[in-house]
Amino acid sequence: MGAAASTEVTPMTACDLAGEWLPIRAAEWKNRNIGSHAARARMPWTKVAYQANGTGEGWVGDVHVQYELMPLAPGHYSAKARIPALFWSANDGNLTVLGDGTLEARYPSNGIVEYWRRADGRTTVAAGAGRAMSTSSYGEERRIKVVFRRVDGLGIAWHWGLAVGDSIYEVGGSMAVIGPRGVVCATGPVVSDALNGTRLGQFDGYVEHIDAAGPRTSTCTDADIEAFATEWCHRHPTYNALGPNCQTFTEDLYIFLTGQNLGFAKFADLQRGPEASARAVWLR
Repeated sequence: MGAAASTEVTPMTACDLAGEWLPIRAAEWKNRNIGSHAARARMPWTKVAYQANGTGEGWVGDVHVQYELMPLAPGHYSAKARIPALFWSANDGNLTVLGDGTLEARYPSNGIVEYWRRADGRTTVAAGAGRAMSTSSYGEERRIKVVFRRVDGLGIAWHWGLAVGDSIYEVGGSMAVIGPRGVVCATGPVVSDALNGTRLGQFDGYVEHIDAAGPRTSTCTDADIEAFATEWCHRHPTYNALGPNCQTFTEDLYIFLTGQNLGFAKFADLQRGPEASARAVWLR
C-alpha cells in the first residue's frame, strides 16, 4: 500500500468569491422545488453578487435570494441560502470553485445544482488537492476515515462521522457535535449514545480509501477540529433530516481537513453512500 496523501495547510483570506456571478450551463441546473431551475438560469436578469465578508444576494430567475458563506478551504464554502419573501431557506450548501473557474453550487436538501461564472472574467482560486484551511497548530499526522452505521433496519438511512486517527466526530443531536471527549458544542437537545465520547466500536464500518489518492491524512489537532466544530454548530443551529445533518457535517469537516469534497452521495441525493463502497471495512 502506498503512502497516505498528506495535506498542505494554506492560509485563508477574505471571501474569494467577492464580485458578481452570472449563470452558465443552464441545462444542468436542477432543483426539487416548484419551477424550472434551468429556465431561471436562462432569464437575462439572473445574477448574484458576493461581498468580501461572505454575504451575498441576487436574483435567481423570479426569486431574490440572500446568502451567507463559511469558508472551509481554498475554493470551498459551506453556504446558507434564503428567500425571505417565500419563507424558504437551505443551510446545507456546498460551493466549489472548479478548475476552470466555474462556481458549482449544490444544496442537497433541495436537489439544487447551479453553475456560475464571474461577470468580469477574473480568475478565482480553484479548489485543489491537498490544500486545507490554515490552523494555528500542527500535530501528528493522522489518517482520516469516514465511519458509518445504520439508522434503520432496512439500511436506507445511514449515519456518518469522521475519524481522524482515533478521534471520531459526529452529529449527535439538534444541533450537537460529539467528539472523543463527549459533547463539543450543542445548540439544542443532545441525542447520542456517545455522551462520554465517541469510539470506533459504535459504528458498523468505515472507509479509509475515500478516493483514487488513497488514504488521506491531516496534522490538525483535536483542538483545531473542536474549534471548527463549534463554529460549524453555531452556523448550523437547526438539524434537518435532509441537511444540514450528520452527513453535511462530515463532508464539511473533511473539506476543512483535506481541501477536497467528499466523494460520497448523501441521503438527500437519493443515492447510496460510503456503505456501498467496495473499500468499506465492516466491523459488524
